[in-house]
Amino acid sequence: MWWDDNRCVYTPCARSGEDWSSSEEEFDVNAIQPEGYEDGVLTEYTKNCNAKDGGTTIDCRKAIRVYIDVNPHELKKVDDQNEEFNMIFVLKLSWLDPDLKNFESEITLRQEDAVDEPHLKKKKVLLKKKYANGDIEFVDGETRQTRTLSKLEYVSMQDPKWDEYFFPDFSFLNLQNDALQTLEKRSLLWCGKMGGFVAYSMKYYATFQESLELQNFPLDRHLCRIKLTAEKLIDEFQFVPVVGSKKIAQVCDMWACDNSIQQKCTVYVRHCDRYFPFEAQRSCVSVVFHLERKGDYYFHSVLFMVFLVNIISLCTFSIPLEDVSGRLGHLSTCFLAVLAYRYVIDDSLPRKEYLTAADAYIIFACSFQVIICLQTVLLGFLGNLIEHQNLVDRYVGLVLLVVWLGVNYYLRYLWQSSHRQSWQTVYAVNREPYGPINECSQCGHIWLCKQCQVSNPDKQCYNHPLCSGAGKSITTKFYTPEDRPPLVKPQRLPSPPEELKMAKPLGSTPQQSVKTSMSLSPTSPGMPLLAGTQNYMSSGYGY
Repeated sequence: MWWDDNRCVYTPCARSGEDWSSSEEEFDVNAIQPEGYEDGVLTEYTKNCNAKDGGTTIDCRKAIRVYIDVNPHELKKVDDQNEEFNMIFVLKLSWLDPDLKNFESEITLRQEDAVDEPHLKKKKVLLKKKYANGDIEFVDGETRQTRTLSKLEYVSMQDPKWDEYFFPDFSFLNLQNDALQTLEKRSLLWCGKMGGFVAYSMKYYATFQESLELQNFPLDRHLCRIKLTAEKLIDEFQFVPVVGSKKIAQVCDMWACDNSIQQKCTVYVRHCDRYFPFEAQRSCVSVVFHLERKGDYYFHSVLFMVFLVNIISLCTFSIPLEDVSGRLGHLSTCFLAVLAYRYVIDDSLPRKEYLTAADAYIIFACSFQVIICLQTVLLGFLGNLIEHQNLVDRYVGLVLLVVWLGVNYYLRYLWQSSHRQSWQTVYAVNREPYGPINECSQCGHIWLCKQCQVSNPDKQCYNHPLCSGAGKSITTKFYTPEDRPPLVKPQRLPSPPEELKMAKPLGSTPQQSVKTSMSLSPTSPGMPLLAGTQNYMSSGYGY
């Protein structure tokens, strides 16, 4: 069987004409979900789906779920010229490693009655269980007996040999140079027969490359993104987003974060394709910061100065019309002054093939002065052909003054009302694959775009060959967090199993545990485990 590369990733292959979605009233963007996902993980997919044999189905049910979250601390700088931004953030990963159980460790115990021996003694053990509140169950390396200790009965426990166990290898796609990595921490929160739950965090101070779309400068909005990809295939592990809202704690000068949309989505996982036309598919994550420029500096220090220079250029009409050289000299000086401010802006922005809003304003200001210059030359050339030449000159000057003031009043209104492009436009310009939805203009069908085809202009209709729509007939709309929730639904961190929340003394009932624990001192060597409310923070679970 030959699979079409545009096969839908959320509906079955076979579909009748009656099932086509062609009515805009019937379309609900929230109803479109990627196929095959369970609890944030794609359970299986077909690779090389365009092959004549139909491709190979890969089972992903045993893939490790790697829960990912990012805490953005500070946006240090946005470098317009080099199209980079500097960010301080903490990356948090957590996962359940099925192999992290029954491992050798070393615990440190207190010797309360020791006189000629060290107060702290290390003991090699085989750790069987670590409970969420810090209690442990182990096999003594000397006596080979199973023991249980509460968190208060031992000082510390040696971490597993992390190099021997699973780690979700990843890389940053748009990282510039090397990131400064500090405060790395990896801890075992709990473990048992099913494996061990690991929490990992790393603080980064890094610079990332980001293409800036400056058409609306200095009232522009940008998506500053950290792009992260797994270095293993999705049948080994997949990233899963964590429930929660985030915002940047501190933002550098001249920039602001739109928290109304930022709190709806900071981290999202790009959905994996159920039918994949290539060999290897990896889980990808995007960390998106919704930034908008504070344009006050450019308005006050550059554009307002250009406005004043053009006001001065209108003073040309106070120079007698007969003094053509004096008028042209005055206009030349003003023209050069406006060009100087153009270079001030060019020095802070990268070269783009399009004009920014600030470029358009300065070109308009230069054109305005050229009109005054042409008016002066024409009236001087026509000479006596026009009656009341001086009166016409003054009227022309008055009209130009009204036009200049009117245009600038309108632009000032747009600035003060913060008239910016919508986030839908920003997502579309950047082709951000948060929620890419295809629509065929011929049959009206709407379906989820494959991640591997987001930037591919040669798409075919999902109903091909029944519908011949292709190329420009297929439009991709990029939805934002304001329009819909993420395609890969965020999950809550898994709670420890009930039997791993708190240990019970060996050979006793829960009622006996409570009674005994209340009657003994917390530091007593023979004390059973303390009973009471579970405290996950003590073991780092609430990191």
